[in-house]
Amino acid sequence: SSRRGCRVMSQSFTMEEVAKHNKDGDAWVVLHGKVYDVSDFLDEHPGGKKAIMMFAGKDASSEFEAIHPPDVLEEHAADKCVGTIIRTAKL
Repeated sequence: SSRRGCRVMSQSFTMEEVAKHNKDGDAWVVLHGKVYDVSDFLDEHPGGKKAIMMFAGKDASSEFEAIHPPDVLEEHAADKCVGTIIRTAKL
């Protein structure tokens, strides 16, 4: 896979933990199983802050992939990766 791991020391998070980070100034998104802290990127995002905030605290993989080139994460957000998602079994 061309998607490499996080550059920073990686932690593991549940989706429940990620869901708490859904506010301006504290915004995380999940993309392809990786957790990104985009809090300080909101004002810089070319598509606008609102586009990210719609998915803050959520998995935005399919929406992200539909409108971004494949290498955009590696080029612009690798340093924003804070960890990976723990997949929990749904019964």
